[in-house]
Amino acid sequence: MSESRSLVGALAESFAEVIQDVDADIGENRTYGAGIGPHDEDDQIDALVNAVRERDLFDGTIATAKADATAVRYPGGQSADLYLEADGRSEYCEAKLFRFQKANGNPYAQEFSKVFNPYQDRNPRSFIHDIEKLAAADIRHPKTFLGIYYRPVDGAGTEITSREIADKFAADVAHWTDYSISIDTVARFSDLQHEVHHRGAVLTWTLDDQPEQFF
Repeated sequence: MSESRSLVGALAESFAEVIQDVDADIGENRTYGAGIGPHDEDDQIDALVNAVRERDLFDGTIATAKADATAVRYPGGQSADLYLEADGRSEYCEAKLFRFQKANGNPYAQEFSKVFNPYQDRNPRSFIHDIEKLAAADIRHPKTFLGIYYRPVDGAGTEITSREIADKFAADVAHWTDYSISIDTVARFSDLQHEVHHRGAVLTWTLDDQPEQFF
């Protein structure tokens, strides 16, 4: 296991370790080009989890919303994107793509809104409201969050680092909600085959005010 504070942080580091192999094997998504970057969120998470399992990089159980909807469900009839168990611990995790350029390099305003829009509180909720949803849920497990950030290679945003995006999102959560999160992991990757979705990082955060019953 890694030295990350969270299970999902350890998973993020494993994602960064296998992402080039997944990128080479996943194939094209319709007309958007080869590699993992153009695929949708559930497919990316599921492919990365499967690769981590195959290489035995996570000593525990991982359930995804795509592969096992029952395992990620929690009281109240809602679901997370990931559920992890290892070393006697367990976590619920919300995940989102931080992919702000289309496959042709043009800005992707809709995807930016899915992460940062503080007003988008109905399906599809923005990631800010996903944080709020899980943070408010009555579950007695640590609550964590994961983003796969594709850092632009050309055009606007090329200078924005993975750490800066992670800081920005944490600041927005604190500004727009009653909750706060802290950066746990920034696991960088590069040299993917798509010319736009070519580099970035797997980001994770932990909820600052974890359920007291857990400790």
